[in-house]
Amino acid sequence: MKGITVRSTVLLLGALSAPFTALADAPNFQYQYLEVGHQHIGLDHGPSGTGPYVDLAYTVVDSVQLRASYASISYPMGVSYKDYSVGFTGEDPISDSSDVFTDVLYVNDRYDYLGKYVSDDGYRLAIGIRQRPWKLQNLELEGWLARNFLGTTQASGSGSQQAYLPQASNEIGVGALYDATGWLALGLRFSHDSQYTNTTSLRIRLYF
Repeated sequence: MKGITVRSTVLLLGALSAPFTALADAPNFQYQYLEVGHQHIGLDHGPSGTGPYVDLAYTVVDSVQLRASYASISYPMGVSYKDYSVGFTGEDPISDSSDVFTDVLYVNDRYDYLGKYVSDDGYRLAIGIRQRPWKLQNLELEGWLARNFLGTTQASGSGSQQAYLPQASNEIGVGALYDATGWLALGLRFSHDSQYTNTTSLRIRLYF
């Protein structure tokens, strides 16, 4: 257990330092935005959930954004989840049409079943690439790898461990955005994790 903690701390410190290497050059993409959308989350051999989300990115220094997000996912039989995150994203150009980015986020998940809830927190580390394929100015593709550090779940008001919340997982994802007006983009995103969860998102992004 101690080894896992040390390894996690090293990964976190490395990811925290990564965004600040981005200060040297201007990125190729817009990173200050408000994104709203709708998610479909499917578990292999399990129920599916749907619901809205919102994601805000606001530049605090050059090439480093403060990030905050919220999602509300509803499942059958009165089950719902509230997911929150806050942290930083940094990016750095690696070519004239590609950026590498890093996410370092604190996350909090809350499982609710008919007024009885379990909450858990942890953090998320991600690294990915955004690219304009064939240098098309209106199209953006992205791909990423992430590690979600979660799993110490406890029922509110008790010390008993629960298993209602998403567990620690590795994740891979891809996405696409089409810049319709210069301030409005539309797109899709898909991810799959080691807990056999598939997430599909419809996206509307407003740049400001």
